[in-house]
Amino acid sequence: MTMRLFCIIGIAICALLWYPAFHYQGVFQVLGVTFLSMAVMATFLEKSGPPVPSKK
Repeated sequence: MTMRLFCIIGIAICALLWYPAFHYQGVFQVLGVTFLSMAVMATFLEKSGPPVPSKK
């Protein structure tokens, strides 16, 4: 599992638990923002090569 996928799953879990566990909304907000920032950083720091041109 990649870091971005882990972060997206974490954000989804925070969003799903937002209303049922309303007394933890601050915790979910902090976790969601943390996961979102980690996903953005992982996207920009990922070392991938340039796209390979397709031969036609």
